[in-house]
Amino acid sequence: MEEKPAQPRFKGDFVLRNGEWVTLRSLLATLTPEEFSGLALARSMDFFETTHAFCGRCGTPMEPAPDPVAPHARRCLKPGCEGNTRFSYPAFSVAILAAVTRRGGEELLLAHNTAWPAPRMSLVAGFLHPGESLEDCVRREVLEETGLRVSLPSFSGSQAWPFPCSLMTGFTAEWEAGGIRTDGAEIDRAEWITREKFMEARERTASPGSGLQIPPKGSLSRRLMDDWAGRGK
Repeated sequence: MEEKPAQPRFKGDFVLRNGEWVTLRSLLATLTPEEFSGLALARSMDFFETTHAFCGRCGTPMEPAPDPVAPHARRCLKPGCEGNTRFSYPAFSVAILAAVTRRGGEELLLAHNTAWPAPRMSLVAGFLHPGESLEDCVRREVLEETGLRVSLPSFSGSQAWPFPCSLMTGFTAEWEAGGIRTDGAEIDRAEWITREKFMEARERTASPGSGLQIPPKGSLSRRLMDDWAGRGK
């Protein structure tokens, strides 16, 4: 009988690889999209099983549910509980990334989150709210975080984002009105950058104090940035 491959072991955003605990983010630039997708699935399932150890309706322990279509489903062990017949399935949060440009696409908007090191900047991002379309989410997040109004966003792609269980969706949009005004709480700095400044950051090895730092290869945010830079050639 063929042995199943061992499941990865996780401690939050750390995974055990080759006998060493490393962050999932550190693997973005080293794994293929398929390899990272498989790791994202394993992390998401680990998170789902951890957060669904007990029934949310009655508090009884949960077990794997006999659903042949969705093998990761879980159910309540207590007969008569609604959770015993209405299975629980893995859920994920949806987030947006917004590649906002102006001046005919010559400048790209980057923002700095207060939780990041000072040189690091990325695209505007945020979570989808209930009852909200993805396009509305893009417009709301950009306005809330930077004070800018943008055109109708266009979808550019998506990526499984296992931190701990999200789907990242990427959009492009053009600046329409307003000046940069950050909230100072989540985002304390935002600025328009040129392709020249971006290319300098991309070519430079990221290290503290070395200037602008951008997301690593393998991330959707970096792909959106690279796509924008490529359009200027």
